[in-house]
Amino acid sequence: MEKPDGDHQPPARDIKAALVTGASGFLGSNLVAALRGRGVRVRALVRPQSDLRRLSGLHAEIVRGDVCEVASLREAARDQQVVFHAAAKVPDWGPRREFFRVNVDGTRNVVAACQDASVERLVHVSSLTVLGLPRRGAAVDEQSPFDPSPHDAYTASKIEAEKIVREAHGQRGLQTVAVRPGAIWGPGDPSIAPRIAGLLRRGRAIYIGRASNHLALSHVENLTLGLWLAADTPAAAGQVYHLTDGETVTAREVIDGLAALLGTARPRWSVPFFVTYLAAAAMEGAARLVRRRLAPPLTRYGVRLVASDCRYHNRKAEGELGFRPIVTFRQGLAGLGAAL
Repeated sequence: MEKPDGDHQPPARDIKAALVTGASGFLGSNLVAALRGRGVRVRALVRPQSDLRRLSGLHAEIVRGDVCEVASLREAARDQQVVFHAAAKVPDWGPRREFFRVNVDGTRNVVAACQDASVERLVHVSSLTVLGLPRRGAAVDEQSPFDPSPHDAYTASKIEAEKIVREAHGQRGLQTVAVRPGAIWGPGDPSIAPRIAGLLRRGRAIYIGRASNHLALSHVENLTLGLWLAADTPAAAGQVYHLTDGETVTAREVIDGLAALLGTARPRWSVPFFVTYLAAAAMEGAARLVRRRLAPPLTRYGVRLVASDCRYHNRKAEGELGFRPIVTFRQGLAGLGAAL
């Protein structure tokens, strides 16, 4: 997407005040901690029912609200230089309408609140899933097109949300940046690593196919660094960036690494992708019949994520932001420790 007019607006430099949406979550709380470490006054937007333990001791200003409530957003965005939009419905299970209410309508509300409050820059956390989780091992970059026919509500909603953010750049003085991470992991990860760890402990983990596919991982410390650079770099205005750990890591290496960390046996079986995918579809169908709220053991999105095979380059972020991942896969794995 070409940059629309509006790049003459003051760059988001010397950041003193920032709002983080989704601040009580895994990424949001780590981002709050990283910003506080840089001396930024942080306003943390959390829902009324949110558990605030992740924010304990970070000395952030807590504001109760919701991205789906325009009034609370306007108040939260007041007097902020930068807004980091990390709030999203992420799980791979739930009603389609809920994904669109939070991820699409919520993002539209965030954009409007930023414009009303004269925020300088909005940094939006998108996802590499908007490119469709390809399985052929091809290299893709920020110029690659969106998935034309997304298979799940999460992907479809994140595509629409990113479009809203990118189209808003330069409108009413707002600069926007979209950042696309891979699977976010690290100590405190509530979903990916714990789910695999649970299967390993119960002896139910499998390899999908040969498990030689390359995964896009984004350690939370690497990602928070990239988000800071996206906010602080003048040339980032109007741009999209891929932010991964920058290493070639296979699904087998991830599973075997977790098994070694936990002291469990490695999976005994390799199951073809199409068999695993059909099993996930059957589990989803059964879950819907009984109106199950929790995700079934396997979901089609989860299978596609673990079986994806693609090389996402950080070249643009490296060249324009000076981004260099600071945590390697081995270091990150060791750091999970007792968190699993």
